Amino acid sequence: MAGLKAIGALLVLALVAGDPALAAPRKKKGKKGRVSRPVAAAPARATPPPPSVRQGVELWRASKWDAAVSMWQPFAENGDADAMFNLGQAYKLGRGVALDKAIASDWYRRAAVKGHLPAQANLGILQFQATEKAEAVRWLKAAADKGEMRAQYVLGIVHWNGDGAVKSLPLAYAYLVRAAAQGLPEATKALNELSQVIPALDRANGWQIATSLANGSGIPAQFQPGIQPPPLLAVTTPPPPVVVASAAGSTSTAALNAAALKAAEGDAGTDADEGDSAEAQDPPPAAEPMRQPAPAASTPPLAPPTARPNRTADAAAERKAAADKAAAEKRAAERKLAAQKAAEAAKETGWRIQLGTYPNQKTAMQAWTKLAASNKSATNGLRPVIGKFGANYRLQVGPFPTRDEARVGCKTLEIGKNGCFALNID
Repeated sequence: MAGLKAIGALLVLALVAGDPALAAPRKKKGKKGRVSRPVAAAPARATPPPPSVRQGVELWRASKWDAAVSMWQPFAENGDADAMFNLGQAYKLGRGVALDKAIASDWYRRAAVKGHLPAQANLGILQFQATEKAEAVRWLKAAADKGEMRAQYVLGIVHWNGDGAVKSLPLAYAYLVRAAAQGLPEATKALNELSQVIPALDRANGWQIATSLANGSGIPAQFQPGIQPPPLLAVTTPPPPVVVASAAGSTSTAALNAAALKAAEGDAGTDADEGDSAEAQDPPPAAEPMRQPAPAASTPPLAPPTARPNRTADAAAERKAAADKAAAEKRAAERKLAAQKAAEAAKETGWRIQLGTYPNQKTAMQAWTKLAASNKSATNGLRPVIGKFGANYRLQVGPFPTRDEARVGCKTLEIGKNGCFALNID
């Protein structure tokens, strides 16, 4: 505090010295009649930003864990859901405070009951690791049904294995489809594996569930797994004291599925960055440490010895170079064709409808050709767009000027029980 007062005094002095209305300079003549000039004012120091959850995030990203935790604490104690979630992150990782997953769960729960989706997902994951599976799936489902992709991924694995909830391949397929559609690589990999073994009827039902989730309608009643909603009651116990400490080492925990939990614990470090400037949308800290690049070797590698000429090897090398060149030219042509198709698709505006997923482009185009032949008036002016999705291909048709017209198109053009939903091209 003494330092702050001293800085404040210096700032006041600088302002007074630099303001002629407060400190008019006196003209003094020296021996040669010169007029002395006032001393230039020292530049004022920049005012530090006020405490906020976002400012705590910036400290966290600068690896100032203890300062970030100290800044979040009053906001968390006053009920800010983002600050609560961030303290949960700190305790789970042992950064700025001693690693304590029980306290991490407590802070996650306080944010979860306020509807904080990443907190609900993290709480469910920690509970599953602690073998509290019945409670865990309640939180996972609450977050997954509202679009949290990590919760969707883990819940998809849960239903696939029947570990913690009813075994259901349609539900597993639906949740993995939704997580993969949001760009979670592990979900795409798992979906590709499931697609190799899932029966056609389960796939169709799964697509129907995924379509309903995508439209915000939830899981259809006939597929509900009977999981009760979590208790969204305000936590009345006092919050645990926050004791800022040096970071502790992490500890291993039991895993539902090594790949699932490894992916899911890549916590929502950037999800909330999509929010606006309101304090409630402050981004949470990154959940996993950034890996430092490997240090450069202290000595350069030795140059290989000079080899004798080998005509056979030279010929093989020439053939390999020619094959590599041909492969590169083929890839370049494919990229050019893909870019042309993307440019054509980019010209469209409005809405498309998605009519199904097929094992290859040929079957997708056959489905469209058959549909167009039997619905000439309804398909007039529409064009198919077939895009790769994991190991499969999605058939989309458009454009439709409005969402309502796209929905009418779904009712008219839906193929069998594949399901159909509208997509905004813009």
